[in-house]
Amino acid sequence: MPFLIVCDIDHTLLNDQGQLVAKNVKALNQARRMGATVVLATARGFAGAKIIHDTLGLDTPMIVSNGTLVCSPHGVVMHAETIEPTIARHIVNIFVETHHHWSFHNSETAFVHPQFDTSRPPFNNPHHYRPTQVSYLESLLGYETLITATLFGWGLREFMFQHDWQSWSLTLDFYEPNAFTPIEALSVMSSKANKGQAVAWLREHLGLEHAPTLCIGDSTADATMFPLGIGVAPANAPASVRSQALWVAPHCDEGAVAAALERFVFEGVNTL
Repeated sequence: MPFLIVCDIDHTLLNDQGQLVAKNVKALNQARRMGATVVLATARGFAGAKIIHDTLGLDTPMIVSNGTLVCSPHGVVMHAETIEPTIARHIVNIFVETHHHWSFHNSETAFVHPQFDTSRPPFNNPHHYRPTQVSYLESLLGYETLITATLFGWGLREFMFQHDWQSWSLTLDFYEPNAFTPIEALSVMSSKANKGQAVAWLREHLGLEHAPTLCIGDSTADATMFPLGIGVAPANAPASVRSQALWVAPHCDEGAVAAALERFVFEGVNTL
């Protein structure tokens, strides 16, 4: 039976410098020729994921914003988990009162701080990233449509511990500076949303609920996919993520995805 291969982008499919690893691309192409379905599942928004999706020549839906959205290759929202409106209003108020740059994302657009740097991809896409004055947020965003809220800046760890996110039914993710964003980032979303539930929904939608599923990723969000089948973490993943994986692949710089495909797809190893 053909595999469903679900792959994270940053620090998994890409190396630590934000570059596609050639052996990963070659291996994914080989898997697709064998009949596998390849899906990207990422913390990136649609525009950021689309760049990699198109480079790989994929035609499958994308799981973006850490599982809050499942989108068609053309950006049509197929499945979404929004933040409860009362909580959304509260979070927006808290975030805009900070000195950090913020971003509030609904299913189509990220409304970003007017001084946010939108000079580089994917932030330079005016359809998906729209600099917005605070006074226009409520009318443009609509609190009932908020998917994720993000802060960019420095010193966000201190801010992270100032609030009880769980009591607001939110999941929080913290990101160190990386090739995608050179400063710290902190993002919140509904606790009902995660990559695992998005993969489960998409797998059923595609009629692949009984297909062997290989999930590869380096973050806590990626670990929510691991119980769906064969969970693989690259060696660069935190220890807490590696401990939840069935197998630890080489570092993302060394072709973690290619190694996982070689072990579990091409060699036909069945661990289900």
